[in-house]
Amino acid sequence: MSEINKVNFLLPNKLDNGKKAEKSESKNIDFSELLKNAIKEVNDAQLQADEAVKKVLNGETKDIHETMIALQKADVSLKLMLEVRNKLLEAYQEIMRTQV
Repeated sequence: MSEINKVNFLLPNKLDNGKKAEKSESKNIDFSELLKNAIKEVNDAQLQADEAVKKVLNGETKDIHETMIALQKADVSLKLMLEVRNKLLEAYQEIMRTQV
């Protein structure tokens, strides 16, 4: 169950927890650091899915359900990251179009 929480880097409750932690610790979170961590988590999910598939193919495990769950988590996290990238690009393009 704790593996499911790896994809929650952009969920609203995660952001609320970050605000609470920021208030208590007075810690500044850099946007680039947040983005790097999110990309690393997506990459980790992809690597875990690859490893799960290799284990099934080699016969090391017969648990196809866990493999499919790992594949779905990797897929969903990648799709979420692509949507975030698309929104960031749209925002950048909108800023570049504004006239000063």
